[in-house]
Amino acid sequence: MTDDTAQNDPLSTAPTVPLPTVQLPTAPHTAAAGNPSQQAGELPVIVVGGGLTGLSAAWELQQQGVPYVLLEAGDYLGGKVQTELWDDFLVEKAADAFVLGKPWALELAREVGLEPELIHPREDTKRLYFLKGGQLLPFPEHLRMFVPLDEEAFRRSGVLSPEGTERMLAEVNVPPRENADEDESLASFIQRRFGEEAMNFIVPMAAGIYVANPHELSMQMAFPQFLAMEQKYGSLIAGHRALPPRTTPVFGSFRGGMSELPRAVGRALTGEVRLNTPVQQVHADGVTLAGGQRLRGRGVVVTAPAWFSGPMLSHDFPQAAELIQALKTNSSVAVILAYREDQFAADMNIHGLQVDWSEGIPMTAITVHSGKMHGRAPQGHVLLRVFFKNTEPGEARRLAEKYVQELFGVTGEPLFHAFGDWRGKNPAYVVGHLDHLAAIRAALPAQVQVAGASFTGVGLPDCVNAGRTAARAVLAQG
Repeated sequence: MTDDTAQNDPLSTAPTVPLPTVQLPTAPHTAAAGNPSQQAGELPVIVVGGGLTGLSAAWELQQQGVPYVLLEAGDYLGGKVQTELWDDFLVEKAADAFVLGKPWALELAREVGLEPELIHPREDTKRLYFLKGGQLLPFPEHLRMFVPLDEEAFRRSGVLSPEGTERMLAEVNVPPRENADEDESLASFIQRRFGEEAMNFIVPMAAGIYVANPHELSMQMAFPQFLAMEQKYGSLIAGHRALPPRTTPVFGSFRGGMSELPRAVGRALTGEVRLNTPVQQVHADGVTLAGGQRLRGRGVVVTAPAWFSGPMLSHDFPQAAELIQALKTNSSVAVILAYREDQFAADMNIHGLQVDWSEGIPMTAITVHSGKMHGRAPQGHVLLRVFFKNTEPGEARRLAEKYVQELFGVTGEPLFHAFGDWRGKNPAYVVGHLDHLAAIRAALPAQVQVAGASFTGVGLPDCVNAGRTAARAVLAQG
């Protein structure tokens, strides 16, 4: 999964995927002292999955004074958010930052006392490059996401041909689509508004966030803000020009890495949390564990990925399970490489590069993590994350070292390598995803909620919001 770059502004004030509209009971349950899930006479809400979505659901229940039991099949909390320390290198195996304009992750960080650990991408190294025709071009200045605000700066950049550049800038004259309520693919949207050649420049930034096929990725799911802006302003360029200047950072992380958030939430939970406890079946009134034990609950929040949650629901809710198992996924691999700074001929005080979609190579981007964030590598060292689509880890490593050598003049072997292996684990969000999600919810009773990256968004803020909203939806059933 490629991460967002500090050069880009994802319009974080945009609407997000619709979540269930709920109203809390007027007299919420009050937890007794000690373990709230053990209160006599009150059934807990069962949360399946200990990733950030599940942790957020449990935290919301705790805040409402409601007993809960969180069940995690693995031996750690945090799910896909994985930060590891390798010889003083801070290694992120998935996303390395989150959008601050979507408030939910930062709000949760405040609630669990983590806000003092918030950091932002480095401004002194804020340089990004675009790999086109084997050459590294400076990224165009004055962009918001992929939308050029300075015509002359975009013309000078050379990221598109003169004809492609003028067609992209002519987006201000393209009328909005009339059938605005219909979903469309990212590719359709780009071609319609910016022209065919613009795909090569825009896809690495837009589809790269989701590791998606642009001809399949749903605009309503992934970028509803752009559809709304098209209708409101008639043009994305005009709409972005109408926005006030950005005065605050777009992205954030934590001094100790992204895993600090799930760790802090886990420490703050006082209810029952069970690791190494896989769920076999989900019922309207609880779950059956893999060993056959039945746990009763007033509701269930299922936050496990689709490939796990589908089978769990198949016994009691076969229609929902079939719909969940039909959700498509995409594959990516991140190769993490560490070097000494003196192994590079190039200045590595940069944020990284993105690859022209027509370049014809499996690599999609490189993040210079040590250049992007403070505290990610020891002094005098460089930490890279090289992203690939549809590539086996061994081949990805070989290619990563080859590309790094060719692009940055590296000599010698890396000090170490690691992988973020997300093959078959990135949600595809194909056109019509929101209708598909509505059908899943309609096939489940209201006291059984599904939430998480497979359903409602891949970023940390979206996962937090989905977990808390799902918990409130269960509580609304009384």
